[in-house]
Amino acid sequence: MPVRIVAGEISAKDATVRAVIPTASQPKWPPLERLAETIATPRRRFPAHSHEGVEVLTYVVEGSGLYADESGTAQAVTAGAVRLLTAATSVPHAINPGKGQTLRWLAVVATLSTTGEVSDRFQSTQAQPGTTAPDGTRTTFLVGPGSSVRSVVGIEAYEIGFVDAGTTFRKVGHSVNAVAYALAGAGSVDGHPLELGEAAIIEGSAGVAIHGLPGFRLVMVQVPRPV
Repeated sequence: MPVRIVAGEISAKDATVRAVIPTASQPKWPPLERLAETIATPRRRFPAHSHEGVEVLTYVVEGSGLYADESGTAQAVTAGAVRLLTAATSVPHAINPGKGQTLRWLAVVATLSTTGEVSDRFQSTQAQPGTTAPDGTRTTFLVGPGSSVRSVVGIEAYEIGFVDAGTTFRKVGHSVNAVAYALAGAGSVDGHPLELGEAAIIEGSAGVAIHGLPGFRLVMVQVPRPV
């Protein structure tokens, strides 16, 4: 089946984390190791932690806070902030809400196919929604084409926001694993209903038709399958 819907699972360790990869119904899906949404408040902070042999995309959906890189330097982040960590070796980072703020972000972790020829790197940008297209959508480019951020693994990511009710057609590719994660509102992917906290797993499809009502927001993440 080219498209199937996976409901996010709330982490048993922290009720503020909702993961769609890995779950009981969707384990790790090479090269994707994890795709999860987190909501944090000043009372539920996340300490610095390290990654190795992966790329980590952090996309701030709502709120404001601080993102700290391997040097410990903290940068202010707001909605639309994109951070991509390429961690060939063990590299720490952290993200936490500001005082009195609630911070919501989406994280994507993908395995590096090789680390010997890859250097540790942080990239950042502040993504901005584009103009409204004839199909009633606005696209916000996060990683890959349309963005200044480039992935070693080949991650391409963008947000689709529906200003008006309508249908948009998006290219995927038969050699690509893709996930459409719903951030807000309601819609469908190739006729499969998709709601907040759910993901459409897309495999072996040249493209998909995404229908949405006004206010529907989802992030499309695409990455080439390992050869």
